[in-house]
Amino acid sequence: MKKIFQILCLIVRFISGFIILMQGYEKITGGFSLEGLTKVIAQNEDSPTWYKQFFEHIIAPYTTLWEWVIPLGEIMIGLALILGFLQYYAALFGIFIMINYILADMIFTYPMQLIGFIIIALNVERLRNVSAHAFYKMFMKKEAG
Repeated sequence: MKKIFQILCLIVRFISGFIILMQGYEKITGGFSLEGLTKVIAQNEDSPTWYKQFFEHIIAPYTTLWEWVIPLGEIMIGLALILGFLQYYAALFGIFIMINYILADMIFTYPMQLIGFIIIALNVERLRNVSAHAFYKMFMKKEAG
């Protein structure tokens, strides 16, 4: 039963990694822009006031920077999850990004992705032996002996 659960967690990790990797890739290649989003969030009635203030004062003045940071971050999270490299931290950053998308009232697939990242973060110990680090240790053990 533990193996089955581990395989399910691994599948969640791969799918979550692939989805966020593709989202980042699409943002980089598709002309991602925050200009329109800042106006939408300011007029949005569902986003909390503190989030609107955060977006207005932190994101809006530096949209050019954030238009690169967000997609590159998504790509790095996706690669980390697919490879199993720093998967706990990648899942935490994924949780952070999905919460930001939900606060911005962009409710698409993000709640499901949020659940996937939470599953990964809570089960990182089960996923350690199917990660890049585990394969590196196994390779080094074969080389040494």
